[in-house]
Amino acid sequence: MLNYLRMIGIDDGFFPPSFKELKLNTFLVGTLYQSMLPRDIRVRLVTVDGTDGTEKATEILRDLGGVDVVFLDGVTVAGFNIIDPDTLLQFSRLVVVIYKFEPSIEKIERALKLHFSDWESRLKVILKAYSKSNLVSTRWRTMRIASFGELEIDTAKLISSTQLVSSIPEPLRVSDIIASSLSRNSLLLGKISRK
Repeated sequence: MLNYLRMIGIDDGFFPPSFKELKLNTFLVGTLYQSMLPRDIRVRLVTVDGTDGTEKATEILRDLGGVDVVFLDGVTVAGFNIIDPDTLLQFSRLVVVIYKFEPSIEKIERALKLHFSDWESRLKVILKAYSKSNLVSTRWRTMRIASFGELEIDTAKLISSTQLVSSIPEPLRVSDIIASSLSRNSLLLGKISRK
């Protein structure tokens, strides 16, 4: 099933709490897999608590010429920067949102109302994804996932077949490792975050 699919995981890196107030950057990484082998990688800078998450993820997909499947770790990156799965369907046939942990929608809504004047638009995307999510049994564990798109494929089987060493699909797991490694280099993170 996986041999013909171009799959990408898009995930963000670490950032210190001070980056939120200063609207500094962290890394957004997309790792492309085909035949369950890494084929390409793209790196973008994304603003902590900014509004450029969807734009940067779309740039990654456009650079790669489109894919069959996108894996996201929730729809928030770099704090409360949002990636809208529907927008990514311009360059992908399926977007799968993985929830590593059960989100507290009430806490998210409180935080958004407290810190963002555009909280409603951010919350709208978060609620849209969560409302489409279901608990799905995979070979590692039961996970909450949401799917966007029209690719005729069993999402539970797709996720199970991409879980190599953990419950997280391999393209997403590797993107997380790369983004986290890049962003934990304080010298590098300092350079990308200068205004």
